[in-house]
Amino acid sequence: MKYFPCSLFAWIATVAVMTSAAIAQTTPPPPCNPLAKDRTITFCYPIDNATVSWFAVLEYGWIKDSLPHTAKEYLDGQYINNPPDIFNGGPSFNWDDKIHIDTIVVTDALGTFQKSVSFRQSLQLPCPMPSTDRSIAFCKPANNEVGPSPVRVSAVAQSSAGISWVQIWVDGTKTLTTEHYSGTADVKMWSNYIYLAAGKHTITVVAKQGDGTSLKSTHSVQVVSYTP
Repeated sequence: MKYFPCSLFAWIATVAVMTSAAIAQTTPPPPCNPLAKDRTITFCYPIDNATVSWFAVLEYGWIKDSLPHTAKEYLDGQYINNPPDIFNGGPSFNWDDKIHIDTIVVTDALGTFQKSVSFRQSLQLPCPMPSTDRSIAFCKPANNEVGPSPVRVSAVAQSSAGISWVQIWVDGTKTLTTEHYSGTADVKMWSNYIYLAAGKHTITVVAKQGDGTSLKSTHSVQVVSYTP
């Protein structure tokens, strides 16, 4: 599914009207597992209390209810759509640096249940600026860090030749769609969470400079547990 910048409460219309089956057939499943318990809501994205520097705030997750049900989604208290059981999307908040609250409320014969997550889309640097020109400050995760999934990945690239975009590769495969352009002409940043299976992984930050050459920085991480 493609993501497009949009106004504060404008979401991609297909998210509201696609059925769970249609989404399952046309897009990859959410990157985390649904909770095992019935009548639950699982947000894979956004991560609760997360600050992201992406052009869009990813929204992926699951509604699990064995009873016939309806669902409504609210952003900062304002109704926006009726999410399917497997939901995904990507609204933009123009990096307003404000905390927003996304809430899904499900109603069935037993009553209602709901879940909320808060997030912030910001252009504040997630890492200190690189200490030298034409370099990358890769601050999260630390090299050889051991910890759970999802893994926070944060980096800042700087070059006097200009930085066109930043990519993240995991174990040799580009992850989370494509290039990212958050930042200025000479500085680009990347900050978000990535779900990884338990085990050792290699994470590489690639930044394309204005002269066509690339900067790279690689860290290893050991994932010891998986959080749905």
